[in-house]
Amino acid sequence: MKYRFLLPKPIPLFFLLVPLIMAMGHNNKSQLLEKASATEDFSRADHRPEDELTVRKGDLILRGSFIEEQETEGSLKLDGTSWAEYKPLKGLTTEGGTISIWVKPVWREGDKKSHTIFSFKWKDGNNGYLALSQGWWEPAGADRLYFILNNQEHLHCSLPYKLTVGFWSNVTVTWSKGANGFCRIYIDGKKIVEKSENFFSSHLQNGPLFLGSDQGSTDSRNRGFEGYMDDLTIFNTCLNDLEVAELYRNQVKQPDLVEEKKYKWLNDGLELPLKQERAENGTLIETRAIFDEDVSWATSRFETDRILSRIKRAGFNVYVPCVWHGKGTYFPSTIAKPDSRVKRRIESGDDPLAYLIEKAHSMGIEVHPWFTVAKKGNDLYPQFYDSGTPEGAYNIHKIEFRKFIVDVMIDTVSRYDIDGINLDYIRTMGICTSSFCREDYEENLKHNFWADYALKDVKGAARDRLQRWQDMTVRQVVEDFSRKAKKIKSDLIISVDGHPQPKSKIRPLEGRDEIKWANNGLIDIIFAMDYRERPDIETIDLVREDLNDKSKLIVLFGNYEKNEKLVVARSGSLVANFTEFAKRKWPESGVAFYLYGRLSEEQIQALQKGPFSEFSIPKKPERLKRANN
Repeated sequence: MKYRFLLPKPIPLFFLLVPLIMAMGHNNKSQLLEKASATEDFSRADHRPEDELTVRKGDLILRGSFIEEQETEGSLKLDGTSWAEYKPLKGLTTEGGTISIWVKPVWREGDKKSHTIFSFKWKDGNNGYLALSQGWWEPAGADRLYFILNNQEHLHCSLPYKLTVGFWSNVTVTWSKGANGFCRIYIDGKKIVEKSENFFSSHLQNGPLFLGSDQGSTDSRNRGFEGYMDDLTIFNTCLNDLEVAELYRNQVKQPDLVEEKKYKWLNDGLELPLKQERAENGTLIETRAIFDEDVSWATSRFETDRILSRIKRAGFNVYVPCVWHGKGTYFPSTIAKPDSRVKRRIESGDDPLAYLIEKAHSMGIEVHPWFTVAKKGNDLYPQFYDSGTPEGAYNIHKIEFRKFIVDVMIDTVSRYDIDGINLDYIRTMGICTSSFCREDYEENLKHNFWADYALKDVKGAARDRLQRWQDMTVRQVVEDFSRKAKKIKSDLIISVDGHPQPKSKIRPLEGRDEIKWANNGLIDIIFAMDYRERPDIETIDLVREDLNDKSKLIVLFGNYEKNEKLVVARSGSLVANFTEFAKRKWPESGVAFYLYGRLSEEQIQALQKGPFSEFSIPKKPERLKRANN
C-alpha cells in the first residue's frame, strides 16, 4: 500500500511496509500522522530531501493477507479470512481525526454478509471501539455503511449504502468532539452522512488498527473483507469538506472508470426489460407525479396556467401541490386561516385550489393536495404546541391538534373535486417531553416517562413502549382521516411521504409506520423519498417484499442536487435515466419527482422526448379496480 501527500502536486512516497510522517503540517491545521506504503522501491527520483521526516517506524503485520500488484501498484489483498494489523507510533484520539482509505470489493453482487474495512479499540476502560464496516449490529444494520466512533458513547453515523463491487472507492471518515461534535462519512470525496452529537471524551487508541477485520472491536463476528485496500491516510485532526474532496482528487484511482462506477447501478437497471400496463383501448397506464412545495401556483391564475403547461409538456399526469405548510392554507378553508401570501387573492373571491383543479382536469392531470401534517410553520396556532414539543412541530399527541388537522383535510375532500390527498410530515418529528406528553405517556403506558426516555437508544422494553406510544398517536391521524375521507369520496387516493424501512429494521421513534398502514388498507401509496444521486435501491426492494401490494411503493426521486451551497437542477439526461430506471426496475409502481421548482427546460425536453414520450394515464389502486369489477 502506498500514500500520497495532500499537496497541490502529490508527492508519492515509496517505502517498505509502513513509514510514519510525524508532525507534517496540513494547511497550518491538520497533522498528518500516517501514510502507509507497501512497495519496495526506495530509489524513486521524486523522493525529495524534505520528505526525510518520513521514518520507518511503523509495522504492517500481514495475517494471511499479502501485497499484490493492482494496476501497476502494490495493494493489500484480503480474502475474507485474512487481515493486516498496523500499530502507529502515535495513535488517534476521540477528540478529532480523519481516516481515509481506498477499497476495491470483489465479493459477489448481492452478497448479504457484513464486511469490515477497519477497526481498533479505545483506551477508555469500557471496551469502546472504532469501526468502519459495511454492515454492523446485524440483522437490523446488515445493509448499512457504519462508522462507529465509539460504541460505548453511542457515537456513530450510518446510512443504507453498498460499496460498488469491482471498482475502487475512497471511503473517508472524520470526527470532532465538542458541543457541536459530529461524525461523518464521505465516499469519493463527497459527504454522504453526518450525525451531530455533543461529546467531550478524550480517549487514546489502544492497540493496532485491524485492516479487513472486526477484531479491533468487542463485537467481533468474523466480518472479513474480500478485495483490495490501498492509500490508508490518517490525520490527527478533522479535515473539512473541501480538504476531503482535495484528498480524493489527489489520490483518485482509475479516473477513466469514475463515471462508469458512479452510474453502474443505473446502467444495470436500464438493461432490464421494459414491462408496461395498458388499458383495454391500448392507453399506457403509468403514474408520473411531480411535487411542488412552493406557494407560487396559488398566487395567480397566470402562475397556475404556467406551471400546469410546463408539467404537461414534460409528460407528468399527477400534480402534488403543497396546500398547507404549517402556517395557513393556500385555499379558502372553513376551519384554518389562510396563508398570508394568498390571503388577498382568497379575500377577493378567487379560489386558487378550485381554479387549479378545474384547469388541471381539463388537461388530463390529477391533483393531489399536499399537507405537511405535523410541521409547524409559524406561531399562528400556539394552542397546538407547548414547551417540550419537538422543534418545528405541532404536538401531535394533543387530541385537539389531531382533530384540527384531520378536519382541515376532510373539509378539503368534501368541498373540492380532488383525486387524492398527500400526507407529509406524518410523524411526531421527535419525542415530545412536555408535561402534557409525560402525563399522557404514563397514563397510557403505565411506566415512568423519563426512565424509558433514558433508554430510547437501547433496544428493549423501554424503547418498545416509546415506539408503541408514538405509533398509536400518529396512526390515529391516519386512521381517522382515511375512514372519514373514504366515506365522502371512495375513490380518493391517499398517499404518504416517508423513508419506509423493512420489517427487519428498527424504525425511528417518530410513529411513522408506512408499511403497516399500506397493508392495513389505510393508505394507497407510499412515496419513498430518496433525493440522492444513488438512491437506496436495496432497501426499496426489501420494503417492496414486505408490502402485500408492491405497486403501493413509488420512489420519489430528486431532480436537483446540492453543489456546495447551491441547489441546482440535475441534467435532463440524468432525470430521464432515473425515470427509465424506475419504469424497468419497478414497472408496477410508476415514478415521482421532487421538486417542481427545479424542473428545468432541459429536463422537460429530455422527459418529453424520452421516457414520457407516450401519453399515459395514472394507475389506480388495486382496491378501486376490485370495486369497479
